[in-house]
Amino acid sequence: MTACSPSDQVEQQSKTAASATQTASLVLDAWASGAAPSKYTSRTLQSVGKTLADARAQIQSAKSPEASEQAGLTAAVGQLSTVVTRAAAAVQDGNRPEVEHAQHDLWAAAAALNASQAKYFAPKP
Repeated sequence: MTACSPSDQVEQQSKTAASATQTASLVLDAWASGAAPSKYTSRTLQSVGKTLADARAQIQSAKSPEASEQAGLTAAVGQLSTVVTRAAAAVQDGNRPEVEHAQHDLWAAAAALNASQAKYFAPKP
């Protein structure tokens, strides 16, 4: 078995974070439309929040030569984790306005992740 390079580790965890973010967005949309029960939605979001927290820790611990870009990815994934955790609590409490607020924050955090990914993975001179 070969060890992953720091860039490979960051890339894999970045992809995991993007996938987890899509899952969170889909389940929140389903809950908002009444298509997903609160318990399922809350549990799914809790699981996604843990996945994002783990991805953040893995990105942060990688010994990447692109420290500034790595810090941006770490911050973006951390923001996503916080938003998803907040959304899970709001769903559990049945707080629709807070869920809607969390959805908007999720979209903004996802955009920040996309921008950080583009910066990290941009061709280097």
